[in-house]
Amino acid sequence: MIKHFFKVFFASFIFVTVVLSVTALGYIVFVDKDMVIGKIQIKETNKTTDASNIYESSTFDYSTDVGKLAKDSKRFNVLIVGLENMRTDTIIVASYDTESKDADLISVPRDTYYPRNIDDEAEFKKINAVYSQEGIESLTASVQKLLGIPVDKYVIINYEAVIACVDKLGGVEVDVPFHMVYSDPYDKPPLYIDIPEGKQLLNGEQALKFLRYRKGYSNQDLGRIEAQQQFIKSAAKKALGFELPSLIKEAYSYIDTNLKVTDLISLTGSVIGFSTDNISMNTLPGKEAPLEGLSFYLPDDEGIAEMVSDMYETAENKPQNN
Repeated sequence: MIKHFFKVFFASFIFVTVVLSVTALGYIVFVDKDMVIGKIQIKETNKTTDASNIYESSTFDYSTDVGKLAKDSKRFNVLIVGLENMRTDTIIVASYDTESKDADLISVPRDTYYPRNIDDEAEFKKINAVYSQEGIESLTASVQKLLGIPVDKYVIINYEAVIACVDKLGGVEVDVPFHMVYSDPYDKPPLYIDIPEGKQLLNGEQALKFLRYRKGYSNQDLGRIEAQQQFIKSAAKKALGFELPSLIKEAYSYIDTNLKVTDLISLTGSVIGFSTDNISMNTLPGKEAPLEGLSFYLPDDEGIAEMVSDMYETAENKPQNN
């Protein structure tokens, strides 16, 4: 019964827990009489909760066109953040439609132009500076505003997770697009990358370096995102056939989240029919451009609105996966 629970639960949350750039597999929950999420341990309780709360954000304006669609939908959105020291090296919104069984991963480039104060220095006008200055709640609100969709829940995962979880999986196979060579002795810890081109099985240390590598892509950070998206697909397929309880035990301590155990359990019944084939990989619409002496990623508001509207199509217009 427990193994079945993990398989059903994991199928639903592979898009949440497989994190681009800093994490291969960060698992949200470990169940064994007591329930543990990240740094928060919650004893079993008989109290009932309103499951509809997991779909809503207390700070979102539901009077907009998208807001009205979101209010009537059963789409669950969560912000996933991967940390590099106090900067967010990876920012993703994972969205799961519990009715159509569709999952969307929206990668937000770390250099996305998001000025909060006109007098700030240029480097603080990048969205990856929000967390270090104002914390996770402010970053969550910023991403909600940027995308125009309700985002209230978050998951924070650190670097150690990728090493532990990939090694636990026995490695993840990827096709490295070119010989990746890079060194930064001043990084903490020092970073030395030397990964040959071609299809190969990466261990935990190699996988982390593959995901962190930035130089050499013809389209810069967007190329890195494409490589990460290849990784997430490969890791997801392998993890679905893994002995999940031991992997979850390995990973849960690397996670900090405001998701409650009751939130997660209330979603498990909606995952029948979900598979990794239902995951859609997206990058925030926009373009790279120089600005204020730095390279920024400028969001395309019209493109974002179109992407979001497509996500929130009514259930009648979406194919149902039974």
